[in-house]
Amino acid sequence: MKIYRLAKTTYINDLSGEGSSMYSGRWNRQGDALLYFSEHLSLCVLELLTRINYEFLATDYSFIEAEVPSSLILALKNPESISEKWRSYPPISDTKDYGSYWIENNKTLCLAVPSAVLPDENNILVNPNHPRFSELKIIKKSVLDIDSRVL
Repeated sequence: MKIYRLAKTTYINDLSGEGSSMYSGRWNRQGDALLYFSEHLSLCVLELLTRINYEFLATDYSFIEAEVPSSLILALKNPESISEKWRSYPPISDTKDYGSYWIENNKTLCLAVPSAVLPDENNILVNPNHPRFSELKIIKKSVLDIDSRVL
């Protein structure tokens, strides 16, 4: 399966999960390393647009296209089973706890979760400390080239 990740160009080669470990996210507690990918590059952009100053989008971001075996992805199909408020902003502790438990459990390299921004599409969480992390293959790295009309 192809997956995509956006990051500031300065950090595009950092696949340690350190950033999410420092600040936490919807699906991880602070201290737990995690990489946030999406199943589509356009979903990465949409996710990014919810949290950045648009003026930096055109010059400061790059993307990674990667491939990961589908057999290494567990899918969370019903996030409402965690909490009816799983899409809340700021993210609630229930989703953070769920993701961190998945990280600690270490059974699969990836967890597909619905996007809070667009729940019919998935974000792909990648555990950079999983023993099979080397099976994530980088296909392409490039500067994000986005039409100025988006800005």
